[in-house]
Amino acid sequence: MTGETPVPQLLRQVIDMAISTISTESAATRHSPVHEEIEHLRPQWGNFEGMPVALSLADAAAERSRAQTLALCDLSALARVVLKGPAAAGLLAGQQIAVPGDLYAIAPLGQGGLIVRTGGAEYFLEDGIAGQKVAQVVAAVGSTTAGCYRVLRQDASFLLSGKRAPELFLQTCNFDFRQPPKQLVMTRMVGVSCSIVHRELNGIGAFQVWCDGTYGAYLWHTLLEIVRELNGDAVGIAAFFPELVRSADVAAKEGT
Repeated sequence: MTGETPVPQLLRQVIDMAISTISTESAATRHSPVHEEIEHLRPQWGNFEGMPVALSLADAAAERSRAQTLALCDLSALARVVLKGPAAAGLLAGQQIAVPGDLYAIAPLGQGGLIVRTGGAEYFLEDGIAGQKVAQVVAAVGSTTAGCYRVLRQDASFLLSGKRAPELFLQTCNFDFRQPPKQLVMTRMVGVSCSIVHRELNGIGAFQVWCDGTYGAYLWHTLLEIVRELNGDAVGIAAFFPELVRSADVAAKEGT
């Protein structure tokens, strides 16, 4: 009918308004799905993209050493998004982002981020510590972008690092990670559906694990128990990204 907004366009506008509201609220109040669990560990706190992050839980040298043997670290603060639809690949190409060709294949994204093809026309993107690609992509997908829509992700994400990490996987899931895979693996850990990739972060081999945020606290608690049984422990994010501590020190000095 003349003068009426087509239903698909109206629905897209409603979705965009909801996402904008959620993004604005979360920017001021974002917390990791495992914030309370980490708070009990009495970390040195920092702030990353509006979320409190545990920079360290012990001496920096000790944590760096632990990360090379067996450690668990919360990485939930990184920005991530999923793009879906037949126009998604074209939009990414227009943002100078290389699109993986094969299902579950991984490609680098900006400064330390990654992009994974998770479906025929579906892509998972996550920024690195210094990356801004996710925000760029989110801004590019507007209400007028036909054939492409975004899904903002609020996953719990952890790093399991060190040479003993494959031992933990043998106890917790059916996939053998002793030979690190070159693509995304979807499996279940202690009953929780997870996505896992192997990464090298500042010279430390690690597996990054994502799961639905509602299962984050359970998964963190269970994994930390097993990590400690194997003589590892939790570490702060600065064990992998020491530049965050330097940034926090500069900010503290500027605030005095």
